[in-house]
Amino acid sequence: MTREIKGSEFVSNVNAVRLVEDCIRATKKYTEGIKTVKKPYPDIQGDGSPSHVFYKYYEVYPELDIASSKWDMDVVDFFDWFWGNAPCYDVMFHYDYRSNKASIIIKDGVEAVRKLSDAIPGFGDALKAVNGVRESNKV
Repeated sequence: MTREIKGSEFVSNVNAVRLVEDCIRATKKYTEGIKTVKKPYPDIQGDGSPSHVFYKYYEVYPELDIASSKWDMDVVDFFDWFWGNAPCYDVMFHYDYRSNKASIIIKDGVEAVRKLSDAIPGFGDALKAVNGVRESNKV
């Protein structure tokens, strides 16, 4: 079963994808979205075990530094962020540590990849190390 995506999906091993996530986390240009989900598998791991399969969702703002504290932001930047006037790109990371497979979905496609590569140090180089790329315009 394949899933349809809108944007760009990059597929590789956990370490390669983790380097891309680390580039984002090294900046203050993101918020961790509410779509972050850990999938429990109690039959496999037991009730108290952390999940080895999960999604991490980031809203990345290439023009703003917001992660440290929204209250320390410049007033104009705060209102741009608050009212949704600042460019924002959705980046979803999917990790499966059981099979050492991971993927990155950048929902706004090639243009978002360019903007993020320009704004986040090391992002473009880390993304080049990720093996597979799949493009789609279907939902």
